[in-house]
Amino acid sequence: MKKTTKPWKMTVSVITVLALTLAGCGKSAGKTDSDTVQWFNNTYAVLTVLNERDYRIYSGSRPNIASKTLAQALLENTWDVTDRESADESLLWLLEEGHRVSIAEELDYLAEMGLSDIPEDERVEAILTGFDLDDQQAQRYADWFSLYEQCGEDTAAAWDYSRAMWLLSYYYLADYYTKEEALDQSLALAQTVQTTFDSWDSFMESYFAGYEYWSEESSDERREIYENLKTSSDNPFALDWNTPLEKTW
Repeated sequence: MKKTTKPWKMTVSVITVLALTLAGCGKSAGKTDSDTVQWFNNTYAVLTVLNERDYRIYSGSRPNIASKTLAQALLENTWDVTDRESADESLLWLLEEGHRVSIAEELDYLAEMGLSDIPEDERVEAILTGFDLDDQQAQRYADWFSLYEQCGEDTAAAWDYSRAMWLLSYYYLADYYTKEEALDQSLALAQTVQTTFDSWDSFMESYFAGYEYWSEESSDERREIYENLKTSSDNPFALDWNTPLEKTW
């Protein structure tokens, strides 16, 4: 059950042009949120950059009529979210299932087939021998399996968690949730995420695995964005992974 259409970053044509014209795009000057809210922003910063928004602002945009129009269009086109009820449904799917469950089941099967006993440099060939996959697909499964040996059922959990955090911020922009509702739920989820992973790098590796599994495409573009952010003058990921997360709103 893939809840979004491909690609996740969609073109909203006239609505996008109108919204960007009215609301403005790109970065605003200076830090604008608390460390806790910036931590939330970081979980979906790569997507924020892809959408040409500001990763230092919660949801990437200031709330106004234009950003509300854009958020509602984006949510409808990518998630079939049109109101509070459908917003709750999509969020619940991510929190309870997402794509982490299906990829974990596939990787569990590879473990049962004995892939753990095969040296890493021989796993691609073993996968090609046992399954009807091309070389690129087999390499991805081998890579995911190596991550699975470290993370188990959380191999692709960051992909689901990142999207859930993004959805919450856009539910606020779209006026389906109040800001306090969105931030309160983000805080609860962020505390789970923070104890599931131990660094931004480990979180992002899980995110990339989930993206590749969902999209059946390379994560190179998103990896490049992440690496560029880490070397930028206002690197958001300089914020410590273990930053105390607390209600500041």
